[in-house]
Amino acid sequence: AHYNMGFMLGLKAFTAAVMGGVGNLTGALLGGMVLGMLETFAGSYLSVFTLGAAGAEYKDLLAFAILILVLLFRPSGLLGEQVARKA
Repeated sequence: AHYNMGFMLGLKAFTAAVMGGVGNLTGALLGGMVLGMLETFAGSYLSVFTLGAAGAEYKDLLAFAILILVLLFRPSGLLGEQVARKA
């Protein structure tokens, strides 16, 4: 056992939940599937697209870059909805 066991797993679970929409179970499932597919794709083909400059070790960077993009353009997540505030 290590003090940081599960840290990256927790960060990726948080990323998937935010991508899909916090509080939306279907959105979190979709966010996890999208994140897993993109990470697998990046791990396999990133060195091909960058002509060897970046390899599979940058797949985590891609996952968090996607999180930042989702938060910039869709802060409520992919399937999240805007909730009206009551005054």
